[in-house]
Amino acid sequence: MDLVTKNMLLYNLNIVALEQIVAHVRHRGYMSGIERDTLRVKATSEVFTPTNEVQNSLDKIPLEQFTDPAKTFLDPSCGDGQFLGEVLIRKMENGSTFEQALSTTYGVDLMQDNVDLCRERLLCGSQDPKHIAVVEQNIYQADGLKFSYNFEPMSDTRRKREQLHRRRGEKAKKVAEQARIIEERQLRLFVKNTVKPVKSKSTEAEVT
Repeated sequence: MDLVTKNMLLYNLNIVALEQIVAHVRHRGYMSGIERDTLRVKATSEVFTPTNEVQNSLDKIPLEQFTDPAKTFLDPSCGDGQFLGEVLIRKMENGSTFEQALSTTYGVDLMQDNVDLCRERLLCGSQDPKHIAVVEQNIYQADGLKFSYNFEPMSDTRRKREQLHRRRGEKAKKVAEQARIIEERQLRLFVKNTVKPVKSKSTEAEVT
């Protein structure tokens, strides 16, 4: 295989890979994947930026930030990866490989389930242990206002802490679901006891 043919093959493979990554990052519902009740949204201020606004914001950043594979990007409140997913795409559109784009993308979020979603989103289906290690290191569960921003590789201590956050999150979801069911039952009972059925005119005529 001559050099020209080899380069063309690599170019075509990169196009296919980019198309798959774009589909994985963008083709999902806004703020989907997690049940976010009103109390949680109020407590965490979880209102993510819509994709079109993310793209408009990135358009204002100098192109050199995306053409240089060594440039890093950080989102201190990354949520499920709305911004970071688009950064990954932009970097690859401007010459970075998937590994280069992934390794220079960093995020922090308070909620463990958001961190898990963001990692999954950035992995784009990859099960390569090297890629998994990168997102585990670069996407961190922490309070963005208190975090040291020292992105260390995943350790046993940190993994146990994340598992604890997941268990607490699952417990909180169950409590919230139980509270919702009780509230709905109370509302139905209230309506049943206070709202009287309205008699139709035909029924009243029959009675008279």
